[in-house]
Amino acid sequence: MVASDFAAYTALSACVTKMLSAAQAQDWDNMLLQAQLFAELSANLPMIQWGALTGLEQQQLAELLQKCNQDVQELEQKAVTQRGELATLLQNMHNTGKLQRAYDV
Repeated sequence: MVASDFAAYTALSACVTKMLSAAQAQDWDNMLLQAQLFAELSANLPMIQWGALTGLEQQQLAELLQKCNQDVQELEQKAVTQRGELATLLQNMHNTGKLQRAYDV
């Protein structure tokens, strides 16, 4: 794995951490903005070639992915409890996007 590949997974983990922090602060607007970035980052992740990594690189990447997974699980628990509010925010974001496209703002 080249350094840029590891950087991609590091960026994804940092994004998840920001999402979780926003959820803990009940800053759902920021959490949803981070979720959009998460979707973009996760769509472009390079394939991990575990065999090409040194033992240390494998350990570092595994720890990074485990932390990311733990944060996602905690985030999911928080989001489930706020489902109604999040649905409203998403609908508002969708409607705002439609208005911006309609009026070319």
